[in-house]
Amino acid sequence: MVSLGTKLARLRKKKGYTQQEVADLLNISQPAYHKWETDLAKPAIENLLKISEVYEIDLNDLLEEVPTFNITNNECSIQNIGNPNSNFYAESPELINGILKNQDAITNLLNVQNKLIETLIDKIKE
Repeated sequence: MVSLGTKLARLRKKKGYTQQEVADLLNISQPAYHKWETDLAKPAIENLLKISEVYEIDLNDLLEEVPTFNITNNECSIQNIGNPNSNFYAESPELINGILKNQDAITNLLNVQNKLIETLIDKIKE
């Protein structure tokens, strides 16, 4: 699953902020914010509320478990689908890439299956 630190880093980069800028907005030190992004420390609830305001994200979306994808040899495993209305869900590069690779694999499988069916139909007609 995607950690809170990873979410914070993605949100910060999406807004175009530096760690220092976010730390200033939250009235904390940059090293403290850095610890949050690297999962060395967790923000207190009052800081989580401030973070949700700075990034204009619902606190539930900030804290929800986000899907992770493992793609190997045309297999895509998805852990914790999460909230489909979440910004992370809709904009996750991992999600988009996973869906596209999975769709390609499905398309290839259907093409092979169609050729097999056509071959079987031709044999039945003989």
